[in-house]
Amino acid sequence: MADALRPRALIAGAGIAGLAAALALDKVGYRVAVFERARELEEVGAGLQLSPNAIRALEALGLAAELQSVGVAARDVTLRSGRTGAVLARIPVEASDGTGYRSLHRAALQAMLLRAVRSRETIDLRLGAGLVDLTETERGVDLRFDGGEPETASLFVAADGVHSRAASRLGLKPPRHTGATALRYLVRRPVEPTSPGIEAWLGPRRHAVSYPLGDGESCNLVLIQPEAQPDAKGFQNWNAELRAGIDAGTALGTWPILTVDARERMMPRRHVVFVGDAAHAMAPYAAQGAAMALEDAVVLAACVSSGVPLPASLSRFADLRRPRIARVMRRVAFHRLVYHLPTPLSLARDLALAQRSPTSLRADLAWLYDWMPPRLAPLRD
Repeated sequence: MADALRPRALIAGAGIAGLAAALALDKVGYRVAVFERARELEEVGAGLQLSPNAIRALEALGLAAELQSVGVAARDVTLRSGRTGAVLARIPVEASDGTGYRSLHRAALQAMLLRAVRSRETIDLRLGAGLVDLTETERGVDLRFDGGEPETASLFVAADGVHSRAASRLGLKPPRHTGATALRYLVRRPVEPTSPGIEAWLGPRRHAVSYPLGDGESCNLVLIQPEAQPDAKGFQNWNAELRAGIDAGTALGTWPILTVDARERMMPRRHVVFVGDAAHAMAPYAAQGAAMALEDAVVLAACVSSGVPLPASLSRFADLRRPRIARVMRRVAFHRLVYHLPTPLSLARDLALAQRSPTSLRADLAWLYDWMPPRLAPLRD
């Protein structure tokens, strides 16, 4: 398709969701411009986990080779008692087809996506350009960004995070607190091939997660606890190994865990679509925030390249994504409940986990990890 005839897509946000959406839309033939409010794309955030569904989405974007050079592969997640450190279960996290699971620094994933975006001459990345205003019309979307001329596009993708300006401009509900907060630490220690991989310590009203970041010498440690608790004192009587990690770690900061009304954000519009945290910010209990953003990007591109009018394409996208996001959020709520059970309910949980086989534990998440991305075909002339 001639460049002049390619439809135009504008994207707000150059995080994981926005960069992935840019790559996916470029792949199917859109002219893409990404507008990011930050003047520089800095290495922010701590670690994240890429489950098999996320890895397949990245492979669909053509990043299979790059994936091999980032992060650390994991075969299971070890659940431990927060008080004693005893192993409660090892949950297999590889998919049934062998697709793996990786832990890595968030900046490593963003840098990989950014390199791919900057290698595409057909993607225009503009920094220091936050969204100022947007108006959806019958023919498309009229937008204004900081320091720029008015822009018009047939498709606008809001990938501007949990505090989405696009959502605010459209009068949608703001994010809300979940009542939990995350304390993040960077723990410097050698990560040998035999070192523990992803570990989670469970306890009443709180839990901790640790995993290597892929540089061979550091781990991400996250403490999840009630929002009213500003420090790690709630973990002072927990397992000594966990306490040693907290004491040795460098505190990276405290983040309130927010969510949004996904049903409202994902209602289909004629020319505007929300993806990633802007659409469905979720608590990290199932480690699916990045995965859902990557899935969004691939599914969106497949829908809008199908040859049907854009409003029908975005309606199809909503029909595909809303049930899956709702199911993931139910799983998030389930993990929050089960991880934070008090005694004696936690004893029943521990006994139930001890009686489960790895095969049955893997089956619990097959619907999530076995997801397959759609094929990204170019737009028809």
